[in-house]
Amino acid sequence: MSNCKELKLKNNWTYYLHLHDTRQWDFESYNQIMRFNSVEHAILLNDEIHYDLIKKSMMFLMKEDIKPMWEDINNKEGGCFSFKVINKDIEQVWKEVYFHVIGSTITKQKSHYKNINGITLSPKKKFCILKIWMNDCSLKDPLIFIPIKQLTAEGCIFKKHQPEF
Repeated sequence: MSNCKELKLKNNWTYYLHLHDTRQWDFESYNQIMRFNSVEHAILLNDEIHYDLIKKSMMFLMKEDIKPMWEDINNKEGGCFSFKVINKDIEQVWKEVYFHVIGSTITKQKSHYKNINGITLSPKKKFCILKIWMNDCSLKDPLIFIPIKQLTAEGCIFKKHQPEF
C-alpha cells in the first residue's frame, strides 16, 4: 500500500461516450464511463482510451455534474468553440487539450477558466471536431486559449447552444 497522497484536481470530471449508431440524444443514451477528481485517475483514463474508439463514438468530458447536453442548466446559456482537427493529429491534440482542461491551464487568463464546462470530440470521415463547451457566451474569441499545435484559431467557430425544451 502506498503512502502517497492523491493529487486532487480543481474540479470533479465525468467522462461519457455516445455511440455513433445510437440515434437517441436523451441523457440515457450517453454512457458514463468514469468520474474522477485526481491526477492519477485522469492519467489512468487517458492511458485506457483507445483511439480506435473515436471512430465509433463521441467522447465527452464534462466538469462536475454537468450533463453533456445543451439543455443542462449549466449549458443552456452557453456555447462552444469548434475546432477542426485532421485525423492523424487527433490523438495528440485530444491528449493535450484534455490535460490542459482538467489541469485548469487551457486559458491564457486564469479568470476565463471558470467559463469552461467541458470538451467533446466528434469523429467525421477525415477529421474530428473538438469542441470546448462554455457556460455562457461572454467569451467568443478562440485566442483566449493557450497555443496548442494543430489546434488553430483560424477556422474555429463559436456557436451558441440552442437547447430543445
